[in-house]
Order: sequence, then structure tokens, then C-alpha cells
Amino acid sequence: MDTTTFLGLGCAEPFLSALDQRGFHTPTEVQAECFQPGMEGRDLLVQSRTGSGKTLAFGLPLMHRLSNEGHAQAIVLTPTRELAQQVAAELRSVMPRLPIALLVGGSSYDPQLSALRLGAPVVVGTPGRVLDHLERGTLDLATVTMVVLDECDEMLNMGFIEDVEKILAQTHDDPQTYLFSATLPAPIASLARRFLKDPHRVSLGDSGGVTSHADIAHTPCLVDERQHTRALVNFLLLDEPSSALIFSKRRQEAEEIAEALREAGLAAEYLHGDLVQSVRTRIMNAFKEGKLRYLVATDVAARGIDVENMPLVVHVGIPMLLENYIHRSGRTGRAGQKGTSLALVGFKESRILAAWARRGGLTLDWRPVPTRDEIREARSRRLAERVGTPEAPTRFIGLARKLLAERAPEALVSILLSMIETESHSGFDIPEPPRGGYGDDRERRPYAPRYGPKPAWKTGPRTDGRPDSRPDQRPETRSSPRSAPRDEGRRPFTRGGPKKPGR
Repeated sequence: MDTTTFLGLGCAEPFLSALDQRGFHTPTEVQAECFQPGMEGRDLLVQSRTGSGKTLAFGLPLMHRLSNEGHAQAIVLTPTRELAQQVAAELRSVMPRLPIALLVGGSSYDPQLSALRLGAPVVVGTPGRVLDHLERGTLDLATVTMVVLDECDEMLNMGFIEDVEKILAQTHDDPQTYLFSATLPAPIASLARRFLKDPHRVSLGDSGGVTSHADIAHTPCLVDERQHTRALVNFLLLDEPSSALIFSKRRQEAEEIAEALREAGLAAEYLHGDLVQSVRTRIMNAFKEGKLRYLVATDVAARGIDVENMPLVVHVGIPMLLENYIHRSGRTGRAGQKGTSLALVGFKESRILAAWARRGGLTLDWRPVPTRDEIREARSRRLAERVGTPEAPTRFIGLARKLLAERAPEALVSILLSMIETESHSGFDIPEPPRGGYGDDRERRPYAPRYGPKPAWKTGPRTDGRPDSRPDQRPETRSSPRSAPRDEGRRPFTRGGPKKPGR
């Protein structure tokens, strides 16, 4: 079978025309691996990285197998509402008239109930809202014959596996099940054994279960945690990427970082779970359309963000697991494009990242924090390039001649450049990292706790001639002051203390 084209795979019209209009001529590896087994009705257990084309990997066979019956035939579960919206949009891009019931939280029930009443054949949603509809009796999964669990490892991390199991228990007796996950931890493997029947396995990750990206350059920077936001500003001013997705650990931190970027003249917004759905949708659309340059998001909020040709991902502090770091980084370097993953880490996190690199086969190219002089030099170089490239606008010719008649050319250009430079942020002065950083031998050794007595601890008697005050070294004959016998010649204690002579 020819797997070099969608036609060779067996993809039919009108899907071929829709794929061709989108510029999709050659299937990705995961799409080629999944299409025929999916068309045969086999269960799929797929381990594939983000950005590998997995939505169409399950979407194409799913849509081919839909019938004309007016009831729910397939359900796709995703960990976040943004990813659910992305999946629905991707399916509609290939089959524009496909009725889809999008069941996600933070949205009105009215359009969801209307889509369910009209018998949408495909249901896409998050576990919480889907379970809510099941409990209300507004969703019936008895007719569903195809189930897709997308980014199942993330649903595990977010605590949705129990909800997923409840939903699966209410589906058809023997549905075709597609399980997609970047990693396969034990709970996911157990879920697969329970609900998948002799699945066709597709593993596009390495042996350790972590799928690395050959097209992503990992460039961490060692900087004090208190200087992370300022270091980020310096990097963005130096490199001026066309767009960047910036990950933060906490919601408040995301807001603070976005505010700091705006103060530096960088167009930025934040995205986290506390925002209402309409605001989240507006911000995400602006970011995808290129109207918003920098987006600061928490891990959960960033799920479902799929932006083509995004050159940079920034980690303001690394996540808890290597798998999450790889998943974050996978937002760049997609579809053969080159990308960069920049991690701003303190000393402790730099050691963790170095250990991850050894375990995950990552090459780390450490970068120092850009200085103000480097930022000014880079800005001057880009300005010279912009001035030398385009044709001069005709509407400014008259003003230019007037100014040149009044001042020398060098002075006039210098004044104009100083005005441009004054309006731009020049970055921050950030101190050098402490000794023992990423270039030190200690950085290249993984942390290993030492048990037992430390070298400075002394277990024997003192050798400096002074008495040892430790309880376990005190002589047995010594008694406490309270239990010592009163000397016969001592004056008995009286209230107010001993009387002075002559009183």
C-alpha cells in the first residue's frame, strides 16, 4: 500500500479535496500508521508527540466510518476546552458540514443542548461537561460506536481518569476505541488493558517513553529566580521572535509576567483557568491570528494552543516532570519547522534539567542573560537592516528635504535614531549567576543525597581540652543543679534575696 499520499492510503472524496486545499498532500507518520487499522475498526493505542498530526490520525478514519444516521456515533474526550475546540475546528476543516456537539465548561448550555437534540453524529468535549450532560440525561452514549481519548496522559495529570471511566461505562457494549497519549504511565496502560481489545499499537517515541524533538533547540539560562521575569524581557528584546508561548507555574505569576512585558513595550496577554471562556477565546484567537505576539499561560490553559510556525517556547521555571517539559517544548518545532525552547532556571532546577538531558537525550546549549549593550547592538543592527531594505515612502520625501536643508545629514539621522531608541525599552542590568552554575563540574553531576554522619560531625571526646557539653558525653557522676544537695554553709533562700549587712 502506498503511504506517501492520502490517496494511496485510501482516503476518499470529499476529504482529499479538503486536504489538498489546506496544503496537506503527504500524511504524517502517525496518520499513515493509523488510517488503515482505523478503517478496519481496530482499536488504536498510539504514543505520539504533540504536533505530529494526531487529530487527523484519528479524525480521518472516524469521519470515513460515520453513517447518515441522526444520533451520536462518536465521542472525542480531551483534557481542556481549548483542545476540544481545536479538535472540532480541525474536523470541520476537512468536513465543513459535519454537525458537532461541542460540550465544554465555561460555555452556555443552549447551543450544546440544541446540537444534541438535532442528533450531532460527533460529540467533542471535556470529561467534566460530558459527565454533566450524562447525569442530566441530555446525552445518550448508547449509540456511540467510536471513542477517542486524546492526550490521555494529561487527563490523568488533571485527575479526569475516573470521569473518563464513568463515561466509557455508558457507551456501546463494544465501541472502537482510539487512545492517544504522549506517554504511557501505569494508570494509562491499565486503562488501555481494560477498555481496548487487541489494539494496533503505534509508538513514535523513544524507548524511555519520552518523545524528543529533533527540530527543537534547547537553550536554558541559569539566572536567579527573582530575576526570571527581567531575564525574559532581555531575551525577547534581544531576539525579537515573531511570537512566543511563555509557560508559568502559577496563575498570579502569569499575570505578573504579562504585565512586566507590557511595561517593557512588548505586546503580551495572560491565559489561565480563572478567565471566562469568552475572554480566553478572544485571547487565543488573537494569538493564533498573529495579532498578539506573546502569550503567557499556565500548563492547563495552554492545552489546545496550536500555532503554526511558532519559533519560541519559554519555560519560566521547569515543570515537575520531564514528560511535561517535552510536551511544553513540543509547541514549537512542528511540521519540520525549527524551534527553540528557552528555560529560565535557578541553580537547583538547572541540575534537574541537566539530569533530564542525560535521560532524555537532549542537547542543552546554555545561554547567558543578554546585557543591555547586546540589546542595543542587536536593535541597531535590525534598524539598519530595515532602513536599507524597503523603498523610501514618497509621502515623507518633502519633509526629509526640508529637514536636510536645516541640518547636516549625520546630525539629522543621529537625532532620529535617538528618538527611536528613547521610545524603546533597553532591558535590565542582571547580576551574573553564582559560582557553580551550568559550566561547573558540580552541575554535570546529578544530585544524590548522602546518608549517615556528615564529615564535620564528631562522635568521640573533644581534643581541645574543653569540657564536652553534649548530654551523651557528660560524666555519669554529674547531677543536675535542682537535684544537687544544698551546701551546709550556704544561706537559705528567702523572698527578696539575702539581706544586706546593716539592714
